[in-house]
Amino acid sequence: MSDLALYLRTLEERVDPTALFRRVVGAPCDPWQSDMLRSRSPFAMVLASRRIGKSQTTGVLAAQTVAAPERTVLILSPTLSQSQLLFKKCLQAWQAMALPIQKTRLTQQVMELENGSAVVCVPAGQDGESARGWGVKNGGILVYEEGAFIPDAVYDATLPIREDGGRILMITTPGRKGGFAHRLWVENDEIEKITARSTDIPRMAEKVAFDRKFMPPVQFAVEHELRWLGGGGTPFFAPRTIESAFTDTPELELGDIYATR
Repeated sequence: MSDLALYLRTLEERVDPTALFRRVVGAPCDPWQSDMLRSRSPFAMVLASRRIGKSQTTGVLAAQTVAAPERTVLILSPTLSQSQLLFKKCLQAWQAMALPIQKTRLTQQVMELENGSAVVCVPAGQDGESARGWGVKNGGILVYEEGAFIPDAVYDATLPIREDGGRILMITTPGRKGGFAHRLWVENDEIEKITARSTDIPRMAEKVAFDRKFMPPVQFAVEHELRWLGGGGTPFFAPRTIESAFTDTPELELGDIYATR
């Protein structure tokens, strides 16, 4: 590919990350993916069903971000295995971009580039210590992956990582009520909120139908309908059972039983 052709192709992808998504994934974005990739909010939260494409979209976002110089994408995941799997998605997207920007460091969780940018995927642990020393500013992004399953203590330690010009993005399925992620979703009107519900997406129809047949109702409600349930543990009754126990019919008063008219 000539320098001019490379410049023109990457220009489109750097301006519009959905163009990079189409080339990496081989399919167009869902509306929620387009919203996530194009967001410029200082703090955005994506509430998403499982297996809906969160990791792949995050990988494309990370690659598109670090194509510009001096940008860090720091991704915090609940566990080491999640961090490593997500990092592979980031590498796949970066390789697909095929930019003439060399790697200066590559490990199982860190990619540093000669333009001064880096993608870092680390496990959050219980206290966020593994993320200390990194900073996110000037177009960089601090990503909390499966944020509802990250302990609140991690947020106390890591939110200061974001500096002037940096952004925060939380992507998660629902978890327990009362945690930082839940409070953010239901109480905070300052953040951008993006919903990615599998029951609304045609390409997920077969999986949704299968899981509806075989999943416990509570699990289906959380993973597909995006309901926040309980403050810990598993509710005894399914949400639909509870809802069906209530009626809009007015309460019958004792005097009505003896009414003659």
